[in-house]
Amino acid sequence: MMIPWYYMWSNNYRFFHEIMQNTIKDSRMPLRPLEIPEGRFYGELYKAKDAHYWKGSSIKVESILLALYEATQNSLPYILFTDIDILVKPGLYDELQKYIHDGQDMVFIKDSTGLSISGMLLRVSTLTADFWKRVLSDLQKDYCLDQDIVNKCIKEFSGKWKTFDTKFILSENWDQKSDFIIMHLPCTLLGKELNMAERIFTMAQHIDLEPYMKYVDEDIIPYIYTFQELLYKSHQELNGVR
Repeated sequence: MMIPWYYMWSNNYRFFHEIMQNTIKDSRMPLRPLEIPEGRFYGELYKAKDAHYWKGSSIKVESILLALYEATQNSLPYILFTDIDILVKPGLYDELQKYIHDGQDMVFIKDSTGLSISGMLLRVSTLTADFWKRVLSDLQKDYCLDQDIVNKCIKEFSGKWKTFDTKFILSENWDQKSDFIIMHLPCTLLGKELNMAERIFTMAQHIDLEPYMKYVDEDIIPYIYTFQELLYKSHQELNGVR
């Protein structure tokens, strides 16, 4: 069974896009990148102060619906939809099979407050599409965060859904002993440039990024050093060092 792997990207995220394209090689999970115009990304994101930078944006939900439509046209039973800023280890396809065999309609990464839409296995069906159409409709009526609406609407979803096990994780829930398959790299919302720097810094702890640094905007480089300094100061404070 082929499970196409969809993710969004824009030129500003080419760094992560190139890593995905060069490291994920499984013919059973062909990559289906959805390119979003740069102007739209930053026309919608980072608009509200003191709020999550995705608040009010429908980009991701619209992309999910597009992915489901394409998969329907190609008669494919499931898709994987993830964010682009992730770390992936071998064995993902096999890990997904237990959720497929269990007949799940939707499977999510678990967040500390509920469901995260940073990584999802979705059955290609009218039931699933209708759920995301409702999420989009609610998002267009109310200026809020897409993930918050998903956590509200899931309570009325009539299909089967669950969360992935601990091999599918957010970095904030991760400890050094975890045997992860996918790790999403959420940022600590320090600002647009520092968000990117934090992701790059974290990813560098796991893979060689030298071949990909040419895709990083030069303006981001100083922020990587700034983030390192912030991390060091935080470590000192936690350990009572002055």
